[in-house]
Amino acid sequence: MPFVHVEYSERLSRTFDRQAFAREVHTTAPTVVDAPSAGFKTRFRRIEESYFGDGDDSVDAVFIQLSILTGRTRETREKLAETVRDIAVRHAKASEGHRLQVMVEVREMERESYRSHKD
Repeated sequence: MPFVHVEYSERLSRTFDRQAFAREVHTTAPTVVDAPSAGFKTRFRRIEESYFGDGDDSVDAVFIQLSILTGRTRETREKLAETVRDIAVRHAKASEGHRLQVMVEVREMERESYRSHKD
């Protein structure tokens, strides 16, 4: 915990350094939310198809959702979103003739109902 869910446009497959993104998130974000780096888990999903606004096909998008346990202030959640957005912008480059759009949402998971198993 926290979970980092990343969906990205298929065109970014060659220009989004996902491993570098995850490494930087796992080393930078823990200080923002006071969580151990070892607790961060990131997964990636490629978006095969998407539709933006009026059908604009010139957008390469990265959607990031961070799931954290409750108890952080609004300011901390905002700083986390901004930090992760800035990291994504550094590691994702739009393909030629396209524009990059990065969106980040921080969601809270209830501590009382969260459960995990580790071997």
